[in-house]
Amino acid sequence: MRENELLLKKIIPPKTREERDCFSNEEIIAELNQEQIKYIEKRLIELLETDNDYLIAETLVHIKSEKSIPAIFKQLKKSSSSFEKIKWASFINEINNGDKEMELIAYNECKKMEFIYEIEGIVFCDLIKFKSPRIEKQIEKYIEHKYFLVNHYAKLVLNYNGYSDNYNQKSNSKEWWEFWK
Repeated sequence: MRENELLLKKIIPPKTREERDCFSNEEIIAELNQEQIKYIEKRLIELLETDNDYLIAETLVHIKSEKSIPAIFKQLKKSSSSFEKIKWASFINEINNGDKEMELIAYNECKKMEFIYEIEGIVFCDLIKFKSPRIEKQIEKYIEHKYFLVNHYAKLVLNYNGYSDNYNQKSNSKEWWEFWK
């Protein structure tokens, strides 16, 4: 039992930048046996009842935990901002491999979004997971947004005029000082 609790702490580290920056628990989860997965699933659901930690929900999505849907739905209902509601709805949508009720929630919240900070544009990465034409139409409205990161993410998720293709090619291109190679 103690071993499983230590494993849980490795899977869900403390909510500090030092512990979570560039953190991924996918490799740890991939090595778990069925007994460990059942224990971790049960404990993560218990934690999610009192903690709105996205990493807990992402981990439950990764293990395709249908048992976690009520706890995730509870967090969705507690959420006050459109961005939070979209995030929680996207978790349920992923577990169910598509969910019309969650798509409707995301669509309605998408129509209400008001960007205060540029970084909030990352919400489009969650919205595109719904694979909904009407949500994609809403995202298109942000392609010319005044905040760079908002329009950047909108173009990226929609691959607007090959935007994400060009973005990926740039990352593989040579640096300016390597022009002679």
